[in-house]
Amino acid sequence: MKEQNDGNAYPQALRFYHPSTSGRGSAMQLEPRFSNRQGDRYNCFFLELAAQQTPARQQGGQRVPATFNWQEKLAVKLDFGDICEILVVLEGRAEKVGGKRDGLFHQSDHANTIITCQRGDQGGYLFGLSRKENASGETRRVSIVLSEAEALGLRHVLQSSLFFLSFHQHLFGLWAAGSAG
Repeated sequence: MKEQNDGNAYPQALRFYHPSTSGRGSAMQLEPRFSNRQGDRYNCFFLELAAQQTPARQQGGQRVPATFNWQEKLAVKLDFGDICEILVVLEGRAEKVGGKRDGLFHQSDHANTIITCQRGDQGGYLFGLSRKENASGETRRVSIVLSEAEALGLRHVLQSSLFFLSFHQHLFGLWAAGSAG
């Protein structure tokens, strides 16, 4: 996946790569999006999951890393409520998002998506997206299991993000006003 260079030395997204030797691994990316104007409908994270495309291999004496099919990724917008649902699971207050439902349901003009986040049977946390396209009826699924350590880091990132997702426009306005004087 090509990185965009906007002068920032750090990636603008949090990524987890879990390749497997069988080629059945997956990758997850969380990218924050902040509204810049009044009419924007962001202030969210985009969660993207991609299936592994090729396993790592040796070629000409060099290691070639696994690749992931980001062109066919599944993506969903996580708003404040969705992030809170995920945090309830990551903090051990619930086994899965959505309570008695089987995940969080998102509907768009083109597809229906179910977000899964649950404590794994063997430890860790299962994240998954399942999307059913309205036109074709085709269903695609991608999932990844994050380790306890990965989930701990993710929990802290998501907890920290809630404040900025909610109040960044006010804060940035104060900073801009302070730097203008």
